[in-house]
Amino acid sequence: MQHSPAAEHDPASPHAASTVAKPPTKISCLACRAAKRKCLTPDALTVCKRCSDQGLECEYQKHRRGRRKKNPDGLNGAAASRSRSRSPSHHASSPPRPLVDRERAERGRSIPSSAVRSHSIRFSHVVPIEGDSSPYLPPPNSQPPATGGASLALLRTDCPDPVMSGFLTEADAYELFEFYFHHLNVTVAILDPVLHTATYCRDKSPLLFSAVLTVTAKIIRPKAYSSCLLIANKLVGQAVEFGLCSIEVVQAIIMLTHWKKADDSTSWRKVGYAIRMAQELRLNQRAPRPLPRNERQAREVLNKERCWLNLIVADYHLAMHHSLPRMINQDDVDDPMEWITEHPHLPCPGEAVIAPWINFSRLCRLFADMLASMNGSPSNLRSLHWLEMEWKRWRKRWIEKNSEYGFLRQQVAMVKMCDGLLHFHICEYHLLFTARYRSNGATLDTSEPSPLSYAFAECADVALGLLDVFQTDFVANGYLPFCFNLTWVGVAITSVWLIKNIGAMDKMDRKRVIRKLTEVADSTGEASRSAEDMPAYTHRLVKHLLGSVSPEWQLTTTEPSAAPVGEGDAGSSSSGPTPAVIAPPQTWNMPSAQQMIQETLWHPSIFQDVPTLRTPAQHHQCSTGNSAFHPPQPDPIPQPITSDVLFPAADDDIWKLLFPL
Repeated sequence: MQHSPAAEHDPASPHAASTVAKPPTKISCLACRAAKRKCLTPDALTVCKRCSDQGLECEYQKHRRGRRKKNPDGLNGAAASRSRSRSPSHHASSPPRPLVDRERAERGRSIPSSAVRSHSIRFSHVVPIEGDSSPYLPPPNSQPPATGGASLALLRTDCPDPVMSGFLTEADAYELFEFYFHHLNVTVAILDPVLHTATYCRDKSPLLFSAVLTVTAKIIRPKAYSSCLLIANKLVGQAVEFGLCSIEVVQAIIMLTHWKKADDSTSWRKVGYAIRMAQELRLNQRAPRPLPRNERQAREVLNKERCWLNLIVADYHLAMHHSLPRMINQDDVDDPMEWITEHPHLPCPGEAVIAPWINFSRLCRLFADMLASMNGSPSNLRSLHWLEMEWKRWRKRWIEKNSEYGFLRQQVAMVKMCDGLLHFHICEYHLLFTARYRSNGATLDTSEPSPLSYAFAECADVALGLLDVFQTDFVANGYLPFCFNLTWVGVAITSVWLIKNIGAMDKMDRKRVIRKLTEVADSTGEASRSAEDMPAYTHRLVKHLLGSVSPEWQLTTTEPSAAPVGEGDAGSSSSGPTPAVIAPPQTWNMPSAQQMIQETLWHPSIFQDVPTLRTPAQHHQCSTGNSAFHPPQPDPIPQPITSDVLFPAADDDIWKLLFPL
């Protein structure tokens, strides 16, 4: 007679008494035995007190001494004991279960939560959850802290916005918001014009509302700018004091950093605070995909992710210009273009330029590391070649094919400025390497082809090209009042480099340099809104640099380009070029432009005794006193650059903020 397996395990079955042995009346459960704790239970069929109090799975197993007998059912001893140690209701409802936990552990898999509970293991709060890189962060699906409450109400009552204070009218506020979204927000999209209307910002966050009015008043309401800035800074201070944590505070800090006052030195610390706040709000974690079908909900999700990308841009931007380490880990930065192209149905004008901004900042950071580690090794040139190839890929994607991304004209201008500055850095690196490690002390003669003269000429052409972008793309379109500090840094670097090396150029190149810098000086003077904005500082810098150039050279720029050279008649019978047209050979050993600017600003004594660049003929004349050597008199060489030539003394503190050590 055959019996089913269910009948064998059924306590009511007549065969159960003969097949299943009754467990001992007193035995410790597995959990108490593993913990070496006393097991308080009357028999093996009752859950013990300890397992009941702690929510553990109470299991029993009979002690076996000697050699273990083979199980006829094919189950191991632990599995058979587990199947027998269930409660009566469990025995009647489910078949025996194999011990899969031990098999998973042997295969290297993670231990399930049920197995952890069965062994009464308690982890401390620093043990990270699965998939989390930081042990102190809460689970990804946890909610961020509340952003309203008494703190927001306190900000409203203690410090009103510029409209409530009477510095601007309601009509001014709407006009400033419209100007912001048409001109400033398209440079780098911080806000979404669909979400962040004037009414929404004023109701949601007085700080964000005041920040928009402040950065826009700097351009079209300069008389109210100081008062608006005072209110915005006070609101930022109160947000820190009362612990207000919201995305609107982060966005306001980013905005006040990008379009800050020229003498503001607090941007690095403020952005660091904003980064910590954004991490607390989980802005660095992408929301699940697909996006919500509701447009407003989808835009709110993108608004949070866009805010984190803007923090990456600000972090790179400040790290480069303040010579300080970045605060955001490189691993937390994904390819932003994938994020931008995933929601074409939810456009936000200006956000497409975030991708080239981040990629450009990475390349500039790499260049700074390469320049600091230059030692003449062939690996330096290999690194330079790799950087040049990356720059060309960047240029092809964002300039030559920018029509694919719908860039606005202002964004194209900013991308071109980034391109020109990175190209100049690459050329200058090549020039420095050639002059220091490949020229073998040879003099720079622009009339003779050589690796040094080629590198020098290319660097000069690229520097003039960057100033051309400044004139044609920024000045002509009226973008100077609200462009980034990167624009002024690029103009300052190339202008200083051209003036410092103008003595090594031929006459035609000197005329190009002087004319271009004169145009830059005139255009920045016209674009200035006050004596304390960046156009005004740049205007005074370029005028100061031009003042150090020989008056004779400046007069040559007024001559017609097709006119013959003044010494042409006297030199027509002589063979070869005249010194008035070709610059005489000179020893070129300049540092990089940025290093020269930094050292001049912070250690001016280093450049007080810089010797004048002399030609070999001038060295010979000084040593022998023989003046009969001269053919026609060459153009005069500028006097030594003193500590006050590069920058006006009154503006040194402003330029130190852009070129710190």
